Parts: sequence; structure tokens; C-alpha cells
Amino acid sequence: MTGFVPKEKLTAYQRWEVAAFDEAEQTALQAAKAASAPSVSGGERVDPGEKIPLVLPTAADIERMHIEAHQQGYAAGHEEGLAQARLSATRIDALMTSLDQSLRALDQHVADQLLATSVEIAEQMLRQSLRIKPELLLPVVKEAIATLHTHLGHPALFAHPDDAALIRSHLGDQLAHNNWRIIEDSTLTPGGCRVELGASEVDATMETRWRRVIESIGISQEWLSDKP
Repeated sequence: MTGFVPKEKLTAYQRWEVAAFDEAEQTALQAAKAASAPSVSGGERVDPGEKIPLVLPTAADIERMHIEAHQQGYAAGHEEGLAQARLSATRIDALMTSLDQSLRALDQHVADQLLATSVEIAEQMLRQSLRIKPELLLPVVKEAIATLHTHLGHPALFAHPDDAALIRSHLGDQLAHNNWRIIEDSTLTPGGCRVELGASEVDATMETRWRRVIESIGISQEWLSDKP
């Protein structure tokens, strides 16, 4: 068994030999470790026992990501809001159009009803006036008989029995002088008359006169008949 010789008592050759051996041994160990270590990008190898450091985002990185997320969310929300606003505007426009059409139709309906009511009231007032003051018929009779030339033939005046008595009392002598015949006709409405001479006729009945009045203001009898 060789005894241990302190390093300081070794010869120069012995000290070189030991150092060379130590260096060779260290080189062999490092080569073995490098061969067994997993490779990383770039051809480098990492010691399996070595921990790879975890890179955490900095405060600036977090702030940048927060701003980007906020901007993206704002842009998406803004676009969705615009789409909803356009849809709402379209719906409101359609509603207002429908409402305007309904109001126009309602206004027209109300106007038609008011006009029909006014015409009916006027007609009732005329009839009531003739009942209260039958003499209002006399100007109508004078106008009707003046329309026909009575120098030939025997003209006839048709009137309601009540009106016929009134006509005789006020215009009897004048009509007899011109050969007028007064003929009572109960089918006629009081307040009107009809005159005939041969093939000529003048219709001055209440119904015809009233129709002419309402037609002169642009209303037809058929239109009035349609109103409840």
C-alpha cells in the first residue's frame, strides 16, 4: 500500500502528472454532462438540473395589454351601438310614417263626417223653414214658370196639395191668366214643384234643388248616402 505523499513533497514531474490527470478527468466529466443534457434552440445544451427562468410581463406590458383590450372592446361596443341606433331609427321612422298616415286618414274621416253632418243640418233647417214659412215656395214657383214660354199650349204646375192651396191664394190669378193648370200631387215633397209644357219640363222639387246645391260645393248625393 503506497502511503500518502503531501503535494509539497512531490517532485516537479509528479506534480505535473497529477495536474494533468485532474485536468483530463474534469474534461471527461464535462463532456459526459454535455452529451446527456437536452438540447435547446441554437444548438446549445442545457444542464437537466438547471432551472429555466420564468419571464413575467412588466408593468408596461400589462398596461399596454389593458389599453389594447379596452380599445378593442370599445370599438366593438361602438359598432354594435351604431347598429342598434340605426335599427332603432329605422323602426321609429316606420312608426312615425304609419302614425302620420293614420292621423291623415283620421283627419279626413273626421272632416268627411263633419261635412256630412253640416249638409244634413242645412237640409233639415231648410225643411223646417218651409214648414214654418211656406211662402218661401212662391219665389221657386215664379222662377219655374218663368223658364217656360207659355204662349202656346196649356202648361201644368204640379205641387203638393198643401202647397197647391198656397199657390192658388197668392198666384192663382196670374197663373189663370196664362192658362196654367195647378195639379195637386201628393208624391211631391212639400216645398217643391214641377212644371210641364208639352215635352218640356222644369224640375223644381225639393230633392232636385237640394242635389244641385250640394253638387255646387263638390259633394255628390252618392257620397252623402255612404255616410252613416
